[in-house]
Amino acid sequence: MISRIRGRAVDWHDDRQSVEIDTGSEAGGLVYEVLLPTAVWLALEEQREDQRPDVLDLYTHYHVPDRAPIPVLIGFLRQTERDFFRKLIGVPQMGVAKAQQALAASVSTIAQAIEAEDRRTLTQLPGIGTRQADRIIADLKGKVIEEAMLVDEGFDTKARRPVRPTDVIAEDATEALVGLGYTRRDADRWIAAVIGAPDVNPPETTEDLLRAVLEHIGTAP
Repeated sequence: MISRIRGRAVDWHDDRQSVEIDTGSEAGGLVYEVLLPTAVWLALEEQREDQRPDVLDLYTHYHVPDRAPIPVLIGFLRQTERDFFRKLIGVPQMGVAKAQQALAASVSTIAQAIEAEDRRTLTQLPGIGTRQADRIIADLKGKVIEEAMLVDEGFDTKARRPVRPTDVIAEDATEALVGLGYTRRDADRWIAAVIGAPDVNPPETTEDLLRAVLEHIGTAP
């Protein structure tokens, strides 16, 4: 099992949100590709913008998928964050891929939401609906107090909150549009168009999404 990697970052892959780390000397060595949850990616991206030394020390979770037995490494800045990830993948119907996707906010943000039974914050995480939020709270409440007390050193403000629109925001916006007399089909289509629009910051609230949809309707041919 590979539990920690120290080395020089030799290549960053925006498309799959990963970094290749050279652990060897100039004479040669092994290069590992490490997948990064969004919150970790954002924190390292901020460090790169600050032009800090491109040397990384990551705690890693080693995983071999059942269906495609190709090992993957998932990286974290601190051991506590990796420990939280391992608790998260133990929640029913969670799994490694969904947990990695869900970590779009810092671990402390998610842990605080769990301890406070804040379903709204949890459902703002990618791939987490209301039922899954309930499972997470039922399974982990009282078990992530240490993570909830973390100080988010190295995490910018983007990583301290969910960074993508959520199913629950879209559902609320759909119901609001239906209440205004629009068809559910049109509402779903407009919402998908707004969420998928390039170069647009994802709406953080139902009100933001509704405003964007109404603007879209006004400009749509």
